[in-house]
Amino acid sequence: MTAPAVPGLPQRGGAPRSFGEIAAGLKPSKEFRGGQPVWRNSYTEGQLEDRLWRPIGVGRARGTRRAGKRYAAISIKMAKSFELRTRAARQKDQPGARNGALGAVGVQVLEALYEIVDYATGRLEPAIATIAGMVGHSYSAIHEALVRLRQHGFLQWIRRSRPTENKGEAGPQVEQITNAYVLLLPQEFEDLARRLLGDSPAPDDADHAREAAQRDLKAMLDQLAATDFHKDFWAGDRLRGEQFGRIAALLDARDRQERESGRNGETGGSF
Repeated sequence: MTAPAVPGLPQRGGAPRSFGEIAAGLKPSKEFRGGQPVWRNSYTEGQLEDRLWRPIGVGRARGTRRAGKRYAAISIKMAKSFELRTRAARQKDQPGARNGALGAVGVQVLEALYEIVDYATGRLEPAIATIAGMVGHSYSAIHEALVRLRQHGFLQWIRRSRPTENKGEAGPQVEQITNAYVLLLPQEFEDLARRLLGDSPAPDDADHAREAAQRDLKAMLDQLAATDFHKDFWAGDRLRGEQFGRIAALLDARDRQERESGRNGETGGSF
């Protein structure tokens, strides 16, 4: 499998297909929300999942329990190697640092996800509370670990909502449900994993897929509001993160003002 900044997600039984190609033409639900708290950029349940999920593993044995377990073991081993390497690098500047780029909790979360993913289909939609119960950490620790896994190419997800039974009546029209997750491998590990599992792609094809996926990810991020980008991708110092969050909110407010002014034939101001 591939990471958002590396090879694209393949179609079942076909040529590699990037995340951007899959999502092209699909837009988050615009169902009236009636004031209920539903995240922006949420897709309607069933709209995209079966085009993102795929059997775990590589080659013709993909989707079998044996192939899934082998792939999971290699993926986790590579995540641990990445964590050790980045921790050692961090300790050069921060003696005594206990975690690398993923953190111990990040590795535990990845192990938990490989325990509960459906090897045959790739279906993976746990609640964060479920993951927290499996690894014994708080909700916030799990959320931060998921963000780190996504930042470093081991995971991707889409937000989802579903219609309620109140359509046409008073009350919430849609409700937020659990995210749909996709397990991936970063570029530096993917080719090695395929060689170990006996399914090496042609180098030219792999390079082309990586370049296409990088363009797709940039296009997806360009569509995010500044506050959404900050919320999903910031995992640094909390105080500095709050400052960036305020800046992101100002940028979004400015963009909204410019759009409103454009519709009214006015010239918008700036912050």
